[in-house]
Amino acid sequence: MQMEMPATPARGPRMRIRSKLLCFLLLVVLVPLCSLGWYAWRQTGHLGRELAENAATGLATGAAKELTQTAEMFGENCSDSLDMLETSLTLIAEQAAARLTSAHPAPVGRLLVDTDFDAGAVPPEAMTRSDATGVPCSYDNMVFHLPPGLIHQEARREMTALSGLLPVFRTLFSRHRDIMAFGYVGLASGLHAAYPGHGGYPTDYDPRKRAWYQHSLAAHGMTWSVMTDAVTREVMATMALPITTPHGTVLGVAGLDIPMGKLFLQSDLSKAWSSRMRTMVLSVKPEDLAGKAEPVIVATRNYARTNTDWTAPVELVRLASPNAAALEAVVADLRAGKSGVRRLPVNGQDSLLAYSPITGRQLAVALLLPRAVVVASATQAEAKVMDAVDGLLAQMGWFVGGGVLLVILLAYPTSRMVTRPVLDLATAAGKLAKGDFSARAAEHGRDELGDLARSFNDMAPHLLERIKLKNDMSLAMEVQQNLLPRRPPSIKGLDVAAMSLYCDETGGDYFDFLEFSQDDGAHADIVVGDVTGHGVSAALFMATGRALLRGRAMDVPGPALLLTEVNRLLCQDTQLSGRFITLFFLRIDQGAHEIVWCRAGHDPGLLYNPQTGLFESLMGSGIPLGVTPDWTYSENRRPWLKPGEVLVLYTDGIHEARNAADVMYGRDRLMRVVSANAGSPASTVVNALVADLREFKNGLPLEDDVTLVVIRADDA
Repeated sequence: MQMEMPATPARGPRMRIRSKLLCFLLLVVLVPLCSLGWYAWRQTGHLGRELAENAATGLATGAAKELTQTAEMFGENCSDSLDMLETSLTLIAEQAAARLTSAHPAPVGRLLVDTDFDAGAVPPEAMTRSDATGVPCSYDNMVFHLPPGLIHQEARREMTALSGLLPVFRTLFSRHRDIMAFGYVGLASGLHAAYPGHGGYPTDYDPRKRAWYQHSLAAHGMTWSVMTDAVTREVMATMALPITTPHGTVLGVAGLDIPMGKLFLQSDLSKAWSSRMRTMVLSVKPEDLAGKAEPVIVATRNYARTNTDWTAPVELVRLASPNAAALEAVVADLRAGKSGVRRLPVNGQDSLLAYSPITGRQLAVALLLPRAVVVASATQAEAKVMDAVDGLLAQMGWFVGGGVLLVILLAYPTSRMVTRPVLDLATAAGKLAKGDFSARAAEHGRDELGDLARSFNDMAPHLLERIKLKNDMSLAMEVQQNLLPRRPPSIKGLDVAAMSLYCDETGGDYFDFLEFSQDDGAHADIVVGDVTGHGVSAALFMATGRALLRGRAMDVPGPALLLTEVNRLLCQDTQLSGRFITLFFLRIDQGAHEIVWCRAGHDPGLLYNPQTGLFESLMGSGIPLGVTPDWTYSENRRPWLKPGEVLVLYTDGIHEARNAADVMYGRDRLMRVVSANAGSPASTVVNALVADLREFKNGLPLEDDVTLVVIRADDA
């Protein structure tokens, strides 16, 4: 008879949660709106910055060309001015030498000293303010200054001779008053003659002590100095030339003062940027550079400042920049006679440095301008573009706000389809977390949330089983730990320590101290065993073997007979299970003063003699316990341990351990650690072996259980 199975009710089409979310997102335009708005804002801003950057690059390029042209123009002008000044100074020195060597010089004009000007010998209406310095002076007269110690009568002849320079000075200054501040002559006697005439000299002024005088004599030629004028207290550039006779006798030094600001022309470019542009003369002479990359600034408008101490030297500064390579390139160009422009940071500002050499003088004109000044219009244009972009962002915000409002209006009714199953599942999970394993979640629909609820409901019983199993494992571990000896035996002359490490909660390694096995206390038995495998089954098998050993230890007189009896009993219960126990049974016979051992398929003991540095293996025949019931075990004997000797009993979990490179720990490494710590207590040797094993594993878990027993004979 054929049975008809009931028909399975048809299931409706499953609508996955992804489909529900897709339907929800189709109702919302927030993400596309934000994406489009953000893209438009980003691209517009990028375009604005790119245009501004291109404009800034174009402005900087054009400014660089103009700066270079201006520097070249300034360089040519400075070269012409210096040529003219050198020619004028040479004329003054020659005329002074001719007048001083004349046999009967005639005075020209009035012989006025500086105190005459201070006393008003020249009326104020006859005085004119200097175009270069603004100091009241007389272009119709020279002035003489007598240093301390020089009297008028002694200087009369030299004053008369030097007065003949008045026509020369008048001619030169009538054409170049804009660039010449003062012309003067200092003689070896200390007499100082200057033009145009003026007062205000310090009483202790002596030209022979001034740097321009000393430098010129030391150089035997034309020199250039930067110093503070004794009268005006302004920093000026001073050109000086020795006054010599045809026979080479030095009579004094002639000089010209040039105001710093008059060295530099004005151009349309410099007028436009005069408030921010720095104009200077650089020296690239080797003695000024002194092996450094930074050229020396020998003239700049910044030096033209009032200085109350006219005797103090003016400290010339260097053109410094973190970009030493750029400065080295500037110096190289100038030495090669090339003009150019470089972009480099100066005083914390990104700047443009244009430079042009002054022909034949190892000097150069340089213009330094912050790049921000050049690209200011581009920066302003960029700011306007970014303001417009920010406005676009604000408008986009209104559209986004509308989208958010739409999302809020639609989110509540539609989100309940998703949130209700999730909340039910969260409630059930909370109960389960508190220990209520009967908690179940409501199964809503046929989508992923429904599948999740069904999986949760199936998980609760399995979780309960796992918790029970974990508790059982914890109890088993506690029981097994209690089976191990709590302390080593107290044996006269011997130090004993032991330790077991399990790779699981429980394991199959075993060690025991059976010191109670003989009534006379002359014997102490130490047992190390290893059950095949590890975990709970190995722990149970180990407990069985331990019970048989302890149960028969009082009745059987020797290790061999004891293991033979235990093997027979163990095989009755476990022969078909395929499990066995390897064992090393060591008897310490204090009465006979010897050690007796019996091996049941276990690794031999290692005996280390520190006197010879050699290891001895305690070998012996025997198969593991539980393999065959009719095996008879034999004993091995040797004399008592010598002072300092160390005996190590171990399981294969230590020397067969492998690291991340799949390298085995090995007996050789074990023996090295033992020999290195042989002079320490037994517990130290155990701890050293465990520490070395962990270092070898480098955080990897153990693959097998590890047991160590160390017996050390006390030193004599």
